[in-house]
Amino acid sequence: MAQRSKFKDPGFILAIVVLVYSAFVWIWWPSETYVAGVALTAWLMLIGIILWFGLAIIYVLWIEHIEKSVKEQTERRDTYENY
Repeated sequence: MAQRSKFKDPGFILAIVVLVYSAFVWIWWPSETYVAGVALTAWLMLIGIILWFGLAIIYVLWIEHIEKSVKEQTERRDTYENY
């Protein structure tokens, strides 16, 4: 079976998303900006929590999809070899 590219691995792609978001927050760290009476930093932290939760769900579903497709390919190959 051919190996998948490491650049198509869900963990790698989602880690890049996390790094980009983290870089955005740390490079542009708003300390005195307020939106609806709450510091923008708090809003970014809230958005971050929602983003991390969403990424966790995406990661689990993505890995399950990959494992299901690998299992189906293996079953098809085994069935073909047995005939």
